Amino acid sequence: MLIEKLTKINDILNRLIKITDEDIYNIKEANHEEVFKNISLKEKYAQDFQKLKNEIDYILVSRNKPIEEIFTKEEEIEFERFKENLNEFYEKHKLFSKLSFSVTNFYNTLLEKIKNKKKLTYDKNDIQNPFMKIKA
Repeated sequence: MLIEKLTKINDILNRLIKITDEDIYNIKEANHEEVFKNISLKEKYAQDFQKLKNEIDYILVSRNKPIEEIFTKEEEIEFERFKENLNEFYEKHKLFSKLSFSVTNFYNTLLEKIKNKKKLTYDKNDIQNPFMKIKA
């Protein structure tokens, strides 16, 4: 039972890693629509991951054994794979987060400059602002 859950959770992590790799590529290429398309899929995998993690936790706690005896040899191998996949996903997701934050910050800064954060008045300085053109 545990081996099946560990195999499934590793499959989900591998899918999340693949999607994150695609998102990193797409954000670098400014294919933002492709990144947006993956959001709902990643959310579904995250929910599946959380459910499986809870089931794995329940199985391990219910075994009520010392830590050295909790896994069979096959389960231990699959659990090690899980830890490696989780670490790989963490690193890739961290890179994706940095990239998406940078892009978001760039666009927000650009919008602030275009919109001219201060309120527009009919003051002479506002009319001569190089970012704003007022036509009568």
